[in-house]
Amino acid sequence: MELERSIDISRRQSKEHMCRITDLQEELRHREHHISELDKEVQHLHENISALTKELEFKGKEILRIRSESNQQIRLHEQDLNKRLEKELDVMTADHLREKNIMRADFNKTNELLKEINAALQVSLEEMEEKYLMRESKPEDIQMITELKAMLTERDQIIKKLIEDNKFYQLELVNRETNFNRVFNSSPTVGVINPLAKQKKKNDKSPTNRFVSVPNLSALESGGVGNGHPNRLDPIPNSPVHDIEFNSSKPLPQPVPPKGPKTFLRYQ
Repeated sequence: MELERSIDISRRQSKEHMCRITDLQEELRHREHHISELDKEVQHLHENISALTKELEFKGKEILRIRSESNQQIRLHEQDLNKRLEKELDVMTADHLREKNIMRADFNKTNELLKEINAALQVSLEEMEEKYLMRESKPEDIQMITELKAMLTERDQIIKKLIEDNKFYQLELVNRETNFNRVFNSSPTVGVINPLAKQKKKNDKSPTNRFVSVPNLSALESGGVGNGHPNRLDPIPNSPVHDIEFNSSKPLPQPVPPKGPKTFLRYQ
């Protein structure tokens, strides 16, 4: 029994093996057929590649030929253009020179004409200036000139009178200072206060140098210096200030402030 069973099993396995071999052989034939088709396709592709390579070489040679022909045509065209431009430039240069000469001739003619016009205008201007200088004066101008001359004469007189008054008052001031020094018998020494000098002691009551002010005129009159007293100075002749009826209450003219630094009178 076991032998039969093993024989059945072996037969069954052999049948399966045979079926498997048949399938593999079929698949092998199918693969071989596919490989043959691929070989044919590869050969066809190689043929196409060779044909395309030949065509590419032919196209490359044709492109080189066309490029060389185009370059040659471009050079010829450039030469033609250069020749044409040179001719046009020569024509334009000749036209420019001709127009330049014409404009220069026109400019010279215009310049000569302007010189003639300028000379004529200059002569006319000189004639007009001569007529203007030789013209008669207007009545209102003569009247204005007379009035201005009168005003100038009046101003000159006023200035002359002011100068004489100024000299008179300067002499009067010198005379007053001389008479004042003669009356008070003083010889003032002009000095300037020194703020850096040492201060005197408080108990020192007898200073050697002392600054004094000018005495008051009213005090001088009350002390015996005035009109009718023997110590009064004689009045200046023809002086409008020193008259016999001098009024002491009337103030004298204000003095002109000095332009220099302030000074003091010091008696030693």
